[in-house]
Amino acid sequence: MPLPMSMKKHVATAAAAAALLASVSCASGPQPHADLVGAHTLVAQAEQSGAQQYASANLEAARSELRQADQDAKDKPVLAIRLAQESSVDAELALAPTRAVKAEQSLREVNSGTASLQSESERERPATAMPAPSANAQPPQYQ
Repeated sequence: MPLPMSMKKHVATAAAAAALLASVSCASGPQPHADLVGAHTLVAQAEQSGAQQYASANLEAARSELRQADQDAKDKPVLAIRLAQESSVDAELALAPTRAVKAEQSLREVNSGTASLQSESERERPATAMPAPSANAQPPQYQ
């Protein structure tokens, strides 16, 4: 079914607007906004996870690069993007050992809980175990 004339005008207008937006965004150069937001998020995650305790050098490098990227965002967007990306990498490097330590702690807790349950199970087993039937025992007769 062909499109009505008014719909064709809307489609053409939308396409022209998209083309104009694309050309304007290309002409203005790279925008560091997305990279900065991502870096800020990763640095905040690293700070909240306790990375200061396990990887303080990486966390401080991430903070420093991010501060510089924020300062360079308007005047030097390409440099700001690179610094934001480096900050993200350093924040990830700070998060890695922190996550590893926390995973090891969780594993120890799970193993401890499993061992407790196992020993509890072994203690209760003799008291609740049914005696083994003797060789001469006859099965019950049902009528």
